[in-house]
Amino acid sequence: MIYTISKLFTYIFLPPGIFIFLLLIASFFVNRFRKIFIGTAITFYLLSNSYVADLLLAPLEKPFKKIQLKKNVDAVVILGGGSIAGSPNTPLKSDAYKRAVYGIILAYKLDLPIIYSGGGLNSSFSEADAFLDVLKEIENSFKIKVKLLDIESKSLDTYQNAKFTKEIFKKTGIHKPKILLVTSSYHMIRSMKLFSYFGFKPTPAPTDFKISKDKKSMWDLFPNFGAFKKSYIALHEYFGLLSLYLRLIVPL
Repeated sequence: MIYTISKLFTYIFLPPGIFIFLLLIASFFVNRFRKIFIGTAITFYLLSNSYVADLLLAPLEKPFKKIQLKKNVDAVVILGGGSIAGSPNTPLKSDAYKRAVYGIILAYKLDLPIIYSGGGLNSSFSEADAFLDVLKEIENSFKIKVKLLDIESKSLDTYQNAKFTKEIFKKTGIHKPKILLVTSSYHMIRSMKLFSYFGFKPTPAPTDFKISKDKKSMWDLFPNFGAFKKSYIALHEYFGLLSLYLRLIVPL
């Protein structure tokens, strides 16, 4: 009983549940904008619902659930995903950290060199700097050595990830690089399109899957921030794909 009450309290009085509750309450006191308040509350609820969040993410993740990795490639390319300046350890953000660790594991197992691509807006501490800290920590902790081909620290988005990584390969004389492309599963469709656009022959090496195989319960019907975040990730990616389409058909 105490567990149930605690759960209900969490879902109703913590974000996003509290905002949905307040919007519905407000709709009873405002006649002119009642439909807007109710519509906003319903939209907020749906985006905070685990079923809807997984539904939005599924088209992005499903194509990469079963992937066979190729060994005859030139390098493992790991895409950045944000860093935390001043963090006393593991200074990459959670998604970026999963990408980095998985990429390092692949490079070590398959004896392939790594290129890490990620700059960010922080000029004093880039994502590439954060990756080097993580790589050093893993190598020292587990007594392994991974080949680091190069670090790309200028890119601000996936388009620049592909563009600047291609410049690295050009310096080595490889013009159509075969790579294992490591990024979050939800980000893979856009990444594959961009790297292919710049002349790569990428094989997807996805990680950081968001959809769980665990059976859902009645609690998944309640709004929760985790589901809202997954919905945000999916919508952000769909807008990214739309932007990509517009960007690539308009002269650059």
